[in-house]
Amino acid sequence: MAPRAYDRRHRDAALAAMRERITAAIADLHAEIGPSRTTYAMVARRADVAIPTVYKHFPTPAAMFGACIGHVSARAPALTAEAFGDAMSAGDRLARLVPALFDRHRMFAPWLRWSRHETHLLPDMAVYFTKMRERHLRLVHEALAPDHGPRPPRALVALIEALTCFDAWQTLTARNGLASDEAAAAVADSLMAIAAAHRNRGVGRAAQSRRPPRRKQAGGPA
Repeated sequence: MAPRAYDRRHRDAALAAMRERITAAIADLHAEIGPSRTTYAMVARRADVAIPTVYKHFPTPAAMFGACIGHVSARAPALTAEAFGDAMSAGDRLARLVPALFDRHRMFAPWLRWSRHETHLLPDMAVYFTKMRERHLRLVHEALAPDHGPRPPRALVALIEALTCFDAWQTLTARNGLASDEAAAAVADSLMAIAAAHRNRGVGRAAQSRRPPRRKQAGGPA
């Protein structure tokens, strides 16, 4: 009989399962004690593998952090312009965006409470948070575009970022006891009012600019 062909599928499946187990252990530890305190020995013990096995799959702390982000992001709700749905005005778009942002903050809270304070320890971590902020600001710009075009007022963008960032969510929930959906509703209502005020101010300025200049009256006082 001819020798049976070596089937790598079982070996590959076992390796994939082991890598997933190690990744889950990294993500759990990063949530519990933060990336900077997570050691290879801790990961190995949690995943029930040898320490060299962890190194083989994730040879650097940056690799472990990347695996953690990928693991958590795959389970988090997507955050794209689709969150606006069919909303046409800036206020309505912001009202849709805030719950989506706050849902993501709630999902990432166990990791963000540690890692955002440790960016000075790992350059890859700093790069990730820079990209996360850029995505946040891009969505704010897209939300404001119907009323302000591609260049909304900088002060308005800054205010919206401040009211919808992770720190704002944490202040409203962890420090003031609001449920995440209550916090989202309060911020959304505020931003809709702010957006309406800016829109009305812009309409008023546009109308004033279209008025013809006053004509000087001929003659002087008698």
